[in-house]
Amino acid sequence: MAEGTWQRVGSAVLLAPAPFDAERHLTDGQWAAILTITYGPRARISGDLALRRAGWDLAATPRLVVVPHKTAASLPQVRILRRPDGAAIRSREGFRFMPPLQALVDSLIVLGERRSADVIDLALQSRLIDAETFTRAVQPHLGSGHNGARCLRAMLERVASGSRSEAEQRMGALLDRSGTGPWARNLPVRDASNRVIAEIDFAHLGLRIAIEVDGRAHHTGRSAFERDRERQNILMLQGWLVLRFTWEQITQRPHEVLAAVRAAVTQRVA
Repeated sequence: MAEGTWQRVGSAVLLAPAPFDAERHLTDGQWAAILTITYGPRARISGDLALRRAGWDLAATPRLVVVPHKTAASLPQVRILRRPDGAAIRSREGFRFMPPLQALVDSLIVLGERRSADVIDLALQSRLIDAETFTRAVQPHLGSGHNGARCLRAMLERVASGSRSEAEQRMGALLDRSGTGPWARNLPVRDASNRVIAEIDFAHLGLRIAIEVDGRAHHTGRSAFERDRERQNILMLQGWLVLRFTWEQITQRPHEVLAAVRAAVTQRVA
């Protein structure tokens, strides 16, 4: 270790490249091992590691560990939540992960309202949560004295508003003023077996125009990118004209957005 070939991270010692950067050189699996070694076998890994393990591609979530007891152990950029032992998903290696919905709630508890709003918008846009399941997940944490209760109440109101993000709220206001409607929000598209195969942010049913909104916290992960393109192909093959607008277009160039929508309506009417 004095020579720098071996590095200590928490209570773990590992062979590492030099110069060593834990964020750049350690995989999620290695981080899971380090957290378990450092905080003990009863620790439950939450936050970003638990979310990615479940395939939830949510940027800006923190690194978290939930422990049932006080601990003097600490790691840079790792937040600790103290809570009695409970449900966990055990990996093949024996690491304990929080279920993804609870890992999301844990992340919101420590992030604060502004950053939590971006994460919630991203989760809604990615169709990872809905109002009913999110409400059940946050209810145990809303009482007085609970960490992050105020932030969770604000996020619950955001989810229950019926609009997936601030970008969609603004897009809805633009469409309401455009006189091009009626526009249905969050419309499910089903196949011949009545299975939901896509969901449209704003849909003009009569003209089969679909508007997809990429919010301020729009997902950039590879899996989310693939899902977006697959959904768009499905809609186009079913005869929908698909328009996509970004947060920047909606907030900074709304006249261009409205011009594109009106042009699409004119094209379809003709």
